[in-house]
Amino acid sequence: MRKAILHIVLISGLCAHAQGGFMGGDSEEVSLAAINFSSIPNLGGTEVTNYGLNLNFGIPLRKSMVGFSLSYQNFDFSFNESTNLIDLSSFENIDLVRANVSFIKPLKNSLNLMVSGGTALMSNLESDITSEDFVFNAIVGAIKKWGGDNRNTTLFIGALYGTQFGEPRLLPALSLSQKLNQYWSYSLGIPTTGITYRPNNRHRFSLLASPQGLFGNNSKTLPVDGDRLLTNTKLQFNGINTRLLYQYRFTRHLAVFVEGGFVPNAVLKVLDNDNNEILDLDPDSGSYINAGLRFVVQRPKNNDLKKARNEN
Repeated sequence: MRKAILHIVLISGLCAHAQGGFMGGDSEEVSLAAINFSSIPNLGGTEVTNYGLNLNFGIPLRKSMVGFSLSYQNFDFSFNESTNLIDLSSFENIDLVRANVSFIKPLKNSLNLMVSGGTALMSNLESDITSEDFVFNAIVGAIKKWGGDNRNTTLFIGALYGTQFGEPRLLPALSLSQKLNQYWSYSLGIPTTGITYRPNNRHRFSLLASPQGLFGNNSKTLPVDGDRLLTNTKLQFNGINTRLLYQYRFTRHLAVFVEGGFVPNAVLKVLDNDNNEILDLDPDSGSYINAGLRFVVQRPKNNDLKKARNEN
């Protein structure tokens, strides 16, 4: 049982890094499951609310690891209809279901090769599901780690394809994280930039910035300019969530968290099927709140991970 838990913890941590997790990472613990509710009350006249569920787990494959990640999110948009030139009712509710598989292979000199890929259903689900409702996402790269349990540095270099910044695109992926001591750690790059202070195992304070993107398909016909009917139009929503997080671990494995922050220079647009702009809602910036519950486990020590791999 202990060996199985160690494998799950290792995979979950690497998969969280691979997916560009919305809630950020931690050097001392791994989130195996989480639920959350977030809200942007006023984004240029539009209110955005979201709730979600995230699951991470993995299994060993000889000396390598295979991880699985499954998440669901529902986005609700309350538009200021008085300023809109088209009917936006079809874009008010977007569902996102994402499934990913990750493969992590240890190489020499504390180097790991990571390949992660999957698909995401992003749609209002108002008609039959087609290929237009799906977006492919992937990340490929290498992870290098130096140091021990009390002070260490991790570098990730690779490339990613996904909707982190709205419309799907290929981007370089670079992340540097360091645990300075038992209290302080930081990360720079994608998926998360931030600094964390942990006075003890129960309390955690983090200042974070990470991208959030949605590229939802409208499977319902959209009238434009009075005489045109467009199909498979898209709602692009993306921004950088900058926030202050507080987490309280009230049992060994359960933790509540709350975040408050700001989304500067957000993007909210309606695009046609060729990704040409139909309407820019010009949302500017808005305040942001997020809260939820996590099931967490302590990240294992390096010696425990090496032992678990060798036993496999």
